[in-house]
Amino acid sequence: MSGNSTAGGSSSPYQNSATQLYLDELNKSLARNYLWGLLAVTGLLLANLVVTRFNAHLRHLASLSGTGSLRYYSSSSPALSLLKSNLLYAPLLFYRKAREIKFSQHVDFGKLPTRFQALCVLLVTITNLFACTWNIPWSDSELQVLPILRNRTGTLAVVNFIPIMVMATVKNPLISLLNINYDTFNLIHRWFGRISALEGVTHALCWLIAKHQSAGWSAVKASLHAPFIYSGLIAVSSSTIVLLSSPKVFRNLAYEFFLHLHIALVVLILAFLWIHLKSLPQRGLLLGAVLIWGVSRTLRLATLLYRSTGRAGLKAKIEPLSGGAVKITLKAARPWTHRPGQYVYLTIPAIGLWTSHPFSVAWAGSEDSLSQSISRKSSFNEKAPIVRIRNLEMERGTGEETMSLVVKKHTGLTHKLWQHAMSGQAENNVTALIEGPYGVERSLSSYGTVILFASGVGITHQLSYVKQLVEGYGQGTVAAKRVTLVWVVPTTDCLDWVRPWMHEILGLEGRREVLKILLYITRAGLSQAIKSPSEQVQMSRGRPDVETIIRHEALHKMGCIGVSVCAGGGLADEVRRVSRMMLDRGVNLDLIEEGFGW
Repeated sequence: MSGNSTAGGSSSPYQNSATQLYLDELNKSLARNYLWGLLAVTGLLLANLVVTRFNAHLRHLASLSGTGSLRYYSSSSPALSLLKSNLLYAPLLFYRKAREIKFSQHVDFGKLPTRFQALCVLLVTITNLFACTWNIPWSDSELQVLPILRNRTGTLAVVNFIPIMVMATVKNPLISLLNINYDTFNLIHRWFGRISALEGVTHALCWLIAKHQSAGWSAVKASLHAPFIYSGLIAVSSSTIVLLSSPKVFRNLAYEFFLHLHIALVVLILAFLWIHLKSLPQRGLLLGAVLIWGVSRTLRLATLLYRSTGRAGLKAKIEPLSGGAVKITLKAARPWTHRPGQYVYLTIPAIGLWTSHPFSVAWAGSEDSLSQSISRKSSFNEKAPIVRIRNLEMERGTGEETMSLVVKKHTGLTHKLWQHAMSGQAENNVTALIEGPYGVERSLSSYGTVILFASGVGITHQLSYVKQLVEGYGQGTVAAKRVTLVWVVPTTDCLDWVRPWMHEILGLEGRREVLKILLYITRAGLSQAIKSPSEQVQMSRGRPDVETIIRHEALHKMGCIGVSVCAGGGLADEVRRVSRMMLDRGVNLDLIEEGFGW
């Protein structure tokens, strides 16, 4: 990772010559232009977002003037539909995007990116390959080429640490600035890391081959005692371990172990690179990466302490729910105004000291035990007394501010949470730490027709949107005239997860006119009675026919259609397939997919 160094005594034929000075300046110029190129791409994405948001704002304002304006936005330009269908929303291959590629329960190779994500990765890879090889005198002898390639790859390996650190953290300001979720940034972060690691390995191999050919293995062995050399080799070895352990198939085996090993190795890489780059200009680039990493980690710690301390601290009540889930009620030390789509990182030291996982906030507000007990005994019945619900909401005004999470039992922390809830300690509040809120704030207020798909605990992401849209319809502040919620669960027991909050939504003014709820029970037995409470709340066996649902809404659409999905791979992929089909037919539609990638 040296720039104009001799790498421990392996002298370059261009050293102290005009050509060497030219190559050193060329390396600096490539590094600067590379970073400027990344900033230019960020600027283009920001400009596109500004135009998109301005258009959505105009659409929102126009919709408030009447239904006539909604008809204007019901169709899209062919060019924009083609771009969405074949690039932005299209999986890399066929229709599979959200479903993970698995060979067995424990052998998981992760998900395929969209074509746009794959294009971004390809452009970054090609740019790095071009920068590593451009203007190198390949026709010269090997001992002349290797030092030049060594310095070039070393420089670029360090330069790539800057975007790596920016995209590594959930505190990345580009998430909200560009309206791109952390899952996408995390994907690009991994590819920048792989490229940097490969450049570092190439850098080390160029030094090793040149040193061996010019002075033999004895000189290589002697060089290892020099701090400049062994510090660089330790940094390259550590980055190689990160590279080999980063594929999903290994992360999936023990994610917590991988995460903490990853952080430890990053610290090791930065520390030994700092030694390796002493007196070299590339140290300034490394300093920038170190500052970004340090500031982001400090901000995350500060956010965690701010959200979790104050008053009596943050307490969590963990209660068992049917269907293998738990409800976590957090009595916030410092409550914030919750917005739909937000999530928090939760740590409960008594259950998982070093374990922090993201969970969607299902509901936020003030709760009391009376309303919860009444709601749990009732059903999804739209004829529930609205007066009682409104009275309960008035009583809640004096209640404590809480946030509620619904967590499905899997392995690791979620399994420990379920065991704690089932142990009979649910009534005992435990100390918790939260970090957030995080998440892209996607407004659905400008869409005349909104279709929300959820499976299992994915309902926690959609519930706040439903409440916001129904309230907005009653107040005349949103464009939505048709809102359809499609929720797929294995058994009817899962309906208890959100029953009290759903009753509040069913009691909102204007709900009957705007909201339709479609419930699908995938494991309902033939002997089990499935009865729809009303035309607005329908319950069915089996899985939803996504194409029929979206076709029906497209046929009766009011304005632009917003389709949001927070669901398992099969349902999410089907929603994506049908959405692209509607775009190909000229329907003005936006697809929003939410998920937590790692």
